Parts: sequence; C-alpha cells; structure tokens
Amino acid sequence: MADNTLATHAKAPRSAASHEAAQDESSALAFLRSESLTTVLQEKIERMILGGELKAGERINELALAQAFGVSRSPIREACRKLEQAGMVEIIKNRGMFVCSIDVQRAMDIYEIRGALAGLAGKLIVQRASDDDIAALRLMVQGMKDTVRSGGVAEYYRQNIAFHSALVRCTGNQRLVDMFLGTDKELHLYRHRSLVQPSGIAISNQEHDDIVEAIAARDAARAGRAFKRHVLNGKARALAAATAADAEQGGGSSAI
Repeated sequence: MADNTLATHAKAPRSAASHEAAQDESSALAFLRSESLTTVLQEKIERMILGGELKAGERINELALAQAFGVSRSPIREACRKLEQAGMVEIIKNRGMFVCSIDVQRAMDIYEIRGALAGLAGKLIVQRASDDDIAALRLMVQGMKDTVRSGGVAEYYRQNIAFHSALVRCTGNQRLVDMFLGTDKELHLYRHRSLVQPSGIAISNQEHDDIVEAIAARDAARAGRAFKRHVLNGKARALAAATAADAEQGGGSSAI
C-alpha cells in the first residue's frame, strides 16, 4: 500500500506539468489563429482601399466590416491598427478609424524617400537579376508599350504597379521590397488613377525601357540613376496632374 501511495504522489507532478504544457500549447495555437485572422483581415481591408471601395478620407465602419467578414469587431480593429502602422489608416481618438488622406506635401515627401530607395534598388538589381528576370521585365515593358498605343490609361496604371513590384523584387532584398512597395500603397491614396495623364504614360514607359536596358548592360551606376530619375519624374508628373485637377475643379479656390 505504501508503495502504491508513493507511486501516486510521484506521478502527480508529472501530470500537473503535462496539463500546464497542454495549456501553453492551447494558448499558442489560439494566438496563432488570432494573428492569422488579423493578417487575413488586414489584407482584405487593404485590397478594399487599393481597389477604391474605401476611399481616402472615408470613415471605416468596423461594425459593417465585421458583419461582412463574419467576425467580431476586435480583429477588425487590430487589422486597422496594423494598417495604421503601414500608413494607410488613421485612428483618431473619440472619432474612429479613417482611410488616410495624403496631401500634396506628404506625397512629395514620400516620393523623395522612394527616389532614394530606387537609386539603391537599381544598383542591387544589376548585381542580382538573372537573365530570365531581365527577359521578363522586357516583356512587361513591351506589354505597356501596347497599352500606350491603345490609350488604356487605367490598364497602364495596373501594369505600372506590377512592373515596379517585379523590378524591385529583383533586388533580392526583402526589407527593401517591403519599404518600396509600402510607398506604392501610401501614394495610391494620393496618386489616383484619374491623375495618370494619357500624355505622360508614353514618357513613363520610355523611362521603364531605359531602366531595363541599363540593367541588361550590367551598368549599376546607370541603372541606379535611371530608376531614381524615373521616380522623381513621376513626382513631377503627379504634382502637375494634381495642380491641373485643382484648377479644373475651382481654379485653385480654397473654398472647395
């Protein structure tokens, strides 16, 4: 009997430890599920912003989103906090959550950062892009040439974003990719499709061609300059388009 009692007491600590381990594992799984759900919702809301369903300056109705996605409001709020960190959502105390509205000065600041990243990216791409990468980039440029000829401004806008994404991924530097594409998402809130002028897309794509040919020549300095110049020229085009749009809407009147 004494031996059985000792055996029972000896097993008790192990049983408690097993229970604690199971609780830890359950908590870890719950955390992973929560993080996964937040990430999925973040991506869905981001697509709504980039697709124009949620417009710059618009208030985000977390209850409506929660009902649409079949979740509680808590993960919606957490997803929006992550989008706030990405510069796409603004959370105002006692007012709610809003899609960021980018003014001209902030957009110009972002373009300057983007230009510096582009200069570095151009040099790295020369060092790391394969011949297949370069062939794929040339095909994308050719596709945009066809779009320019047909006058498809909206389609060019989509192709332009895809080209920049493919181009910067050739750096092989994921942190640089994330930073560069982050500026793309922020600028989308300012650089709306309506601001892409038909007269500018042919010039823009010629600059794409210059970048790719510099990369194909394996000229790092030239590629860095070409990519940076393209971004800064884009800044000038966006500013000119915004100025023209303001003039059309009210001659620059502050009343609008």
